[in-house]
Amino acid sequence: MSDKFNIWDSIALQDSVKLALQLRAKIEDICVANQCTPKDLPDSLIPTHQLYMLALSYEATYNKILELELVKTGNLKSNHNNIH
Repeated sequence: MSDKFNIWDSIALQDSVKLALQLRAKIEDICVANQCTPKDLPDSLIPTHQLYMLALSYEATYNKILELELVKTGNLKSNHNNIH
């Protein structure tokens, strides 16, 4: 098995997964409020449904990294209310 990520890499991974969780939650909140799916939302620079899939994929990847104990930090608690 490979070495664990350095602590500064782990911090960058945590910051990125926090953003991915916030993006996913915001998209889901908007979908619930508008009774639609991510494909139905307007696009930004990236089509919203693709941004949503990136956030989901990143979250799954990060969870696998945690499961394999490849980061030197503990589990991340999500906070879905930071994106406005």
